[in-house]
Amino acid sequence: MILVFGTICIDRIRRVEQLPVPGGYVEIKDERLLLGGEAANSSNALKIWGDDIRLIGNQIGDSLEASLLRDLLSGKDLLPILVQNRSKAPRDTDASPSVPVCDIYVTPNGERTMFGKGFSTAQPEISPESIEFSSGDWFTADPNMSDASRRVAELAAKAGMRIYLMDFYRPNEGILPGSFWQSSTDWAGFRNNVQRNVRWVSDWVEHHDCFTVLSDGPNGFVFGGPDHPVRTYPPFPAPEVVDTTGAGDVFRAGMLHGLHRQWPLSDCLRFASAAGCLKCRALGATTDIPSSNEILNFIRANPEVSAAYG
Repeated sequence: MILVFGTICIDRIRRVEQLPVPGGYVEIKDERLLLGGEAANSSNALKIWGDDIRLIGNQIGDSLEASLLRDLLSGKDLLPILVQNRSKAPRDTDASPSVPVCDIYVTPNGERTMFGKGFSTAQPEISPESIEFSSGDWFTADPNMSDASRRVAELAAKAGMRIYLMDFYRPNEGILPGSFWQSSTDWAGFRNNVQRNVRWVSDWVEHHDCFTVLSDGPNGFVFGGPDHPVRTYPPFPAPEVVDTTGAGDVFRAGMLHGLHRQWPLSDCLRFASAAGCLKCRALGATTDIPSSNEILNFIRANPEVSAAYG
């Protein structure tokens, strides 16, 4: 079982030709409302690949946006595995939590710019102390619920779960030695500077003694860990980059898919990288996720890149 803790939200994706200059204007070409959030994105991919998962997200509430979010979860068959507060006590509708919404502007090169609402005040649907953890299974989280996210990760580690953290980037993070940590140059390291990213990952590994993935878009990623040399890995060639939203979340799902099956690290990295690459061909983080067979065929179709993974 893989326990996924973190954000579920509505992604309001708008395609534009370019971002406006300060004070300028740009026409929106089209707009779509899709399921989003780091936890939902990774859970969606894992479920498609046949993994046994539990999803614990933020409070949704009872608003019209909440109904839309539940419909989006149901459409991906994620609502049945969403662990929810089963209390039947009536809620004060005025105090009902707001649904996080991410406004995402995507340009023709696939790059996305995001504006969030409701993330800083989001709280988990159930209290950390009421979560049932399973020793030996995998736990993963994003830090968008801040102190609650860190408390749940701490409890999961104490319960003996294997830990995979996404974007926990505070310098003093309590990262368990031997755990997995992933982020991108949106949050850590240096964009378009491979040498500095290698040094950054080396320092992070030395400080935390954890397996570390730092991705840098079209430059691939740097990976290293305990008894594993820090080095760069090339990206797989994207067939067509439509939207990079959620590529990191699908990469995380790919890693967990392989780790859960006890694959060698090189196979986990290869599968994760190819999955994240193929995700970029469609608009939205949960749209057109490749099947596991499609990912494996894509890897076989790119033997030179695959060989670079060891």
